[in-house]
Amino acid sequence: MIPAPAKARKRRVWAKPRAFILVGVLIVVMLASMIAISLLFQMRAAEESTSAGMGGARARAAAMAGIRKVIQALSTNNLEVIDWRDNPDQFRAQLVFDEGSERWHFTVFTGSGDLDAPIRHGLSDEAGKLNLNRATEDSLNALPQVEPTLSQALLDFIDEDNVPNPEGAEQAYYDTLTRPYKIHNGPLVTVDELLLVRGFTKSVLFGEDANLNFRLDGNEDDGEARFPPDNANGALNAGLRPFLTVSSYEPNVTSNGLARTVLDNASSALPTNGLPEATLEFIRAARRNKETIGHPAALLEATKTMKDEQGKEREYVSGIGAEELSVALDLLSNTNATELFGLINVNSASATVLQTVPGIDEPLAEAIVSARAGLPQELQETTVWLFSENVVDAELFREIAPRLTGKGYQYSFRVIGYGVNSGQFRMFEVMLDAARGEPEVIYLRDMTRLGLPFPLENPDELAVSGLDDDF
Repeated sequence: MIPAPAKARKRRVWAKPRAFILVGVLIVVMLASMIAISLLFQMRAAEESTSAGMGGARARAAAMAGIRKVIQALSTNNLEVIDWRDNPDQFRAQLVFDEGSERWHFTVFTGSGDLDAPIRHGLSDEAGKLNLNRATEDSLNALPQVEPTLSQALLDFIDEDNVPNPEGAEQAYYDTLTRPYKIHNGPLVTVDELLLVRGFTKSVLFGEDANLNFRLDGNEDDGEARFPPDNANGALNAGLRPFLTVSSYEPNVTSNGLARTVLDNASSALPTNGLPEATLEFIRAARRNKETIGHPAALLEATKTMKDEQGKEREYVSGIGAEELSVALDLLSNTNATELFGLINVNSASATVLQTVPGIDEPLAEAIVSARAGLPQELQETTVWLFSENVVDAELFREIAPRLTGKGYQYSFRVIGYGVNSGQFRMFEVMLDAARGEPEVIYLRDMTRLGLPFPLENPDELAVSGLDDDF
């Protein structure tokens, strides 16, 4: 074989290192490009994250503006100006601020219990619900799906002793669980703490409304196909949660803010005006004879034979009829407690909740709900209309009135702050307490993770379309 010329051999010797250098340069360029792309991606992600964070903050600010609007509505000067029950003009798709590329709004809403219009733009009265911390076993058992195994377990959970009811469960039961925990032996702080009580499952508390949006979604009406399990009957079972509260009370004072007279307390001075003289004589005679009257409702059309100041028996008439009843309920009380807990508002409670009151069965509960629908607003300040409008007679009124009220001081609602263009939103569940003066927030829970409860609304489109109905 003839050897290659020296010059050719030299060229081949140098070609291989040059090829390696070229490959190395290409690799460096590729790595640099990847790093550049990665940096650009990170910068873009950071920019989007910052934008999302700013959008979330703005959505939260819009929701907080909605809470302030509700506080204003519940303030003393606005109770009769703004309808808190359902007021789309004040609570639906309200503009908070316009930043050019986005307009931020809030909507205040709560459940209506109506499948065709599942939300209303207003508040829920907590006095229209059964207070778990004040409920009796009979009241609890009157609720749907609740039997003694549940009611007694709850009573054991919140009472102070460690002695279980026959069908209840005290600490000894919870100690046997895979993950034991201490029970309260005291009042519940939130309704959702029911999930800690034996037997109260998510299905019992929330029913089919897994995302708590008050609406019958597709996955809540398809049987076992998707979570949650449901009966596919075209109706929403919202569980027990809509009927329950742990925060309902009212001040035990007159409409003028004064302490009420305790009927059976001889040292409690009787009102100097407002009550008929016959009523004052009746109360004095009862005190003198150590007769117990109890609740002021007991005075309605009451007559009783008692001894007079000379020791002679005579018949006393209370002097309280339909016209005088509201004054008696306002001025008098059966207790010197400064606050009255767990009374049910006859003007806002559902038929289901009304049936938890001893003496009110299903037909009467339905009759009460039907009668109040056409009642003038001024009559819905007390419970008197139950008697004056012939819904119940005097005997039944005397029985049920001690557990009823005509007012509410604690209100719950949802508020969502959002931007239509960005789709950013924040949603909160809120409870306000107005019993001690200016309304204050006593409960605030971020519900954003549950998703949108309904499509975000553009108020401009609502105005153009004229839509004013609920979804």
